[in-house]
Amino acid sequence: MPKRQLLRVNKKKEKHVPLGPQTADEYLAAGVEAEEAGEKWRAGDAAKSSRFFVRAIELYDAGLEHFPDSFDLSYNKARLQYDISQQPRLLAQLPVTLNDLLELALESHRSALNLKQDDADVLFNTAQVLTSLGELRSEGSSAHSAEREDALKRFQEAMELFQRCFAVQEYQLNEAQAMMTDAPMPGDPADEALDHPTTEEIDSQFPGEEQWASIVEPITTNTLLDTTVAQIETLTVICGLMISQDPTGLPWLEEYSSPLLQRAASLAEGTGRVQEVLLSRANFKCAFADAAFRTGRLGLSTYQEEIDNAFGTDADPLSSVQMLCDRADAFINLTASIRFTADLASQTEALPTQLNDIQWKYLTKALADLTTATKMPDVPNLAKIHLRRGDCELLRYCLGKAPSCHRQAIESATILLRNAETYYRGAAKFAQVEMAGQEEGEALSKEAVVSSLSGDNAKLVSLVQKNGTRVMTTIDEMRDEGLLTTEDMDRLGQQI
Repeated sequence: MPKRQLLRVNKKKEKHVPLGPQTADEYLAAGVEAEEAGEKWRAGDAAKSSRFFVRAIELYDAGLEHFPDSFDLSYNKARLQYDISQQPRLLAQLPVTLNDLLELALESHRSALNLKQDDADVLFNTAQVLTSLGELRSEGSSAHSAEREDALKRFQEAMELFQRCFAVQEYQLNEAQAMMTDAPMPGDPADEALDHPTTEEIDSQFPGEEQWASIVEPITTNTLLDTTVAQIETLTVICGLMISQDPTGLPWLEEYSSPLLQRAASLAEGTGRVQEVLLSRANFKCAFADAAFRTGRLGLSTYQEEIDNAFGTDADPLSSVQMLCDRADAFINLTASIRFTADLASQTEALPTQLNDIQWKYLTKALADLTTATKMPDVPNLAKIHLRRGDCELLRYCLGKAPSCHRQAIESATILLRNAETYYRGAAKFAQVEMAGQEEGEALSKEAVVSSLSGDNAKLVSLVQKNGTRVMTTIDEMRDEGLLTTEDMDRLGQQI
């Protein structure tokens, strides 16, 4: 999200300096200066950084009290609020929840949008805020139907704004290209005939004053691609909500996505972003196949083929950490969907051996992808990857429990628990290094739970005494995600 800044064209020293900002431009400049100070401290001192960012918002707010029609002040305030919401370390310094800050950011973006409804940046940013709110509303399998319905509405509004944004960007790009085509080249007679004012001439028109110019980033093919990829990613999330909220909308979703995928592929040519587009396409294909399978529109064998081919064949090794992790998630989601459909069929009877074998196979493949990802250079978010590795081992362990009773899972139960505990312990250490407090808390809780399942209750009891709410929340999430069976829940209940 580009920042609306001011470029100082001509600075004249004044004998009497005002005590504070007097104009909209001065409020904007002061706010940008506070933001830049916050950026300097972002990596090292989150508390100090957040104070500067809060000061910047206060300056934008103060400016808007005097100049309510200033789009740049409104835009910067909205953009900064959303930026803070996406930085957990900064958010932790503020007396506000993520949901509340996102709602504030949405209100601010709507205000900016009212001031300039055809601004591509604010259209794009407002859509981003809506997608973040939608994701927050729908995250976790325990989300209520009303929350998921609200999330779907926000995603749908985001799609409308992204489409408006793309139309504006495409128009601006075409206009810019037409102007470049018609503009005379330097040295041409037509160019020499133009009267270009000199700096001295400009200064003479505004003696003793500072002049400012807004910095606006030009629209390029990459800009159009950014918006298109954002649309595909939003559709990917909508797929999951369609399962419970509007399964009849899947044909529309498939039809709507087709031109988007084609447009993304076309725009990516010559940009160096082909892999990024292929990844967004693969994630959408997997999400759509999952939704189609869960709603009975797709058979299991076809679902497997879609997942296996979405990221390329096994003969073509994936080249990025993100691709490996996303494919691993697709494999894990496939096993979750098999559990979901099997549970609908029967809550007590033993699952068919074939289904158990398929789940074991894809969990093993997911674990292999995640392991490969950890060995690649400069791996980001190692804590999350190790958490996912622990989840894979725990899901394989659960296959050994009723009603699955998978033979290989039963025979490997001790090793699987030991591996899961090791991965969770590693995740906690990496989270501490990465200063990822949420991941650290999750990893410590999961490690303690697995240790308890292995027969050692000391870690779990100690952690419950320190932060029982966090531990119980994690246990509930583990149950909802299939990481704990009913038998495991009963054992844990007796121990804590």
